[in-house]
Amino acid sequence: MKQRAWVQRGVTLGILATLCLVGTSFVTAQQKEQVIVQGDITSDRTWTPDKEYILSGAVFVRAGATLTILPGTVIKGLERSFLVIDRGAKLIAEGTPSAPIIFTSAQPPGQRGPRDWGGVWINGRAPINAPGGEEQGEAGLTGTYGGNDPNDNSGIIRYVRIEFAGFPVAPDRELNNFTLAGVGAGTIVDHVHVNRGADDGIEFFGGTVNVKYILVTGPGDDGFDWQTGWTGKAQFVVIQQDGEVDPSADRGIEADNNENDNNLLPRSNPVLYNFTLVGDPRPETGGGAGIVLRRGTAGVLRNFIVIGFKRAGLDIQGAVSQALAQNGELVVSHSIFFENAPNFASGATASLVERFTGIAIVDPRLRDPFNLDDPDFRPADDSPALERARVASPPDDGFFEPVTFLGGVNPQNDWTKAKWVHIARE
Repeated sequence: MKQRAWVQRGVTLGILATLCLVGTSFVTAQQKEQVIVQGDITSDRTWTPDKEYILSGAVFVRAGATLTILPGTVIKGLERSFLVIDRGAKLIAEGTPSAPIIFTSAQPPGQRGPRDWGGVWINGRAPINAPGGEEQGEAGLTGTYGGNDPNDNSGIIRYVRIEFAGFPVAPDRELNNFTLAGVGAGTIVDHVHVNRGADDGIEFFGGTVNVKYILVTGPGDDGFDWQTGWTGKAQFVVIQQDGEVDPSADRGIEADNNENDNNLLPRSNPVLYNFTLVGDPRPETGGGAGIVLRRGTAGVLRNFIVIGFKRAGLDIQGAVSQALAQNGELVVSHSIFFENAPNFASGATASLVERFTGIAIVDPRLRDPFNLDDPDFRPADDSPALERARVASPPDDGFFEPVTFLGGVNPQNDWTKAKWVHIARE
């Protein structure tokens, strides 16, 4: 084919080479060789940090193939591009604290923003509660997820940043920044930072995957969202809302079982410890509630700090989830709520909150949680979040770590300040 310049939204990527590898085309850049990636990846591939990978359109890693991404590799998404890992495929994206793997916009720094590209979507074969046990992704564009293998393994996602992602694909349908759809417990997900993307920061559609050390800054919608029967675990999660990203910036956590049938099984029933949820209290910006539990979700939420949300710290919506809270299948305990408006919405009635152990309305004295450029989520030395009697001990099950503090950040070891984390406005 003829050589030509590849230009999209003002991004000139160089001269397209005549190499004919399935799903990729190579171009020459002044500093790093740039690799245009498009279409299907059907055999094992390794992406390396000496090259820069540019996603063009929908990129699928198909069943039987493994995409390995080495530490320090940068992947950039063109407009309306996204990466999907099919059921039966694997993504091995294992960065390091000093060399994270970065998924970001193809726009130059200073011109980047939410909706620049579509994000990362992983499909697995773990159980979900859709009729028939399988479901199509958003607008039929992201493949099929769900199955009957709770230990399904879709790979490793560790020390990874995902920036400026998410875009609408149909009315009321958007790609999230990072989506785990029917992903199994054999998949490792930890140390992931999602920054300034449209729609949700991280969303679970069923599955059994466990996650740890998750930071979401400036999501356009919810920070942490689940539905369709997620039964995994999570620990050390921090969500910081920024109403300037999107006036509809909504909830710290939005939790459903199934919107069409609240009692479908397996019921969403995750176990969560040590979250810090920070709203945007500025009156001129948008914002929602800290935690909304609804549509039949169950679950255990302990050791939370929830501050600064405009539309309540906690709300439990709908008869099914409220009944689960009454009978002890939906539990919120050992947590601090402060300066939310109000701390408890009408759905989180006084009788329900009284059933929850260790709920306090007290200033957690976080150091600088509302700073959008350089936040400090640590409790101060005199914080009530460090009072041992307030803290619930997580299960000793090999996943959860023992703690002596509330919230997602150990004041003696602030993982959100590590080199792999970077909060950029654009």
